[in-house]
Amino acid sequence: MKTYPERFVLGFIRFLGTPLSIAALLAAMVAVTRAREGNWERAALAASVAIACAGAGIGAIWWVRYHARAVDPSERLRAANPDAPWMWREDWATGEVRTSARRDANRLTIIAIAWCIATFPILIIVPDRLFRSADYFAIPSLIFPLIGIVMLVWAMRMRRRFRRYGESRFVMASVPAQIGGALTGSIHIDKPLPAGEQVALDLECINRTTRGFWHSLTVWDRILWHAEQTSISDSTGSIAVAFMIAPDCRPTDDSNPASRIIWRLSARAGQYRAEFEVPVFRIT
Repeated sequence: MKTYPERFVLGFIRFLGTPLSIAALLAAMVAVTRAREGNWERAALAASVAIACAGAGIGAIWWVRYHARAVDPSERLRAANPDAPWMWREDWATGEVRTSARRDANRLTIIAIAWCIATFPILIIVPDRLFRSADYFAIPSLIFPLIGIVMLVWAMRMRRRFRRYGESRFVMASVPAQIGGALTGSIHIDKPLPAGEQVALDLECINRTTRGFWHSLTVWDRILWHAEQTSISDSTGSIAVAFMIAPDCRPTDDSNPASRIIWRLSARAGQYRAEFEVPVFRIT
């Protein structure tokens, strides 16, 4: 199973939801206690930690729920194609699956900036206490602004990537791709790659399981089938895609939200990254 840096970072943030929420509550209690004692410096430090943990915890919980949610089918398309679930989504029906690079970059940027603002007082207070009072117990709290800085750097990388390449779309040659058949089409980028660029392609069948409720929700991706190949961008910068799909694979299935089967097409070339959720079904 290959783990790309973006997926690892966001997955790490995702699983911090519950402990961060608990830490926010404890830090808030400490802040109130220190404020009542008149120790405003410690109260400010605890309040900053509480705000950072609360924001991060809520953001992590929201990210899990967003990641776990399947795209809602169009009721109009469902009614018009009751026996063709690959026609229930607008993008699948048109045979053109798009990425969301701008939205993902903006979302992570907002979370990172909010985190950095909330934890900025820690960068002011902790070094001062460390050098003036030798309060080494305050050092672990520095991890919170460091996490914010890491997220902000990663968000800037995503925004730089979007400015360089824009959005991507996978135009399918036929809808759907078939079990025992092929997934074919081409990837088009708003700002195309140079002709002759080597692109690594991966096609994965994934069992995405969702367990728990609200704050304890967890999402696990288990790869059931995987294929990879290398393609070369043509004179227009588009990338040809042609995968043969094994006949014993499982088709796309959203009927059980707690255990979905999804198919993901990924493309990588240098700094370029793109992922598409594609329809793969068994046609009888």
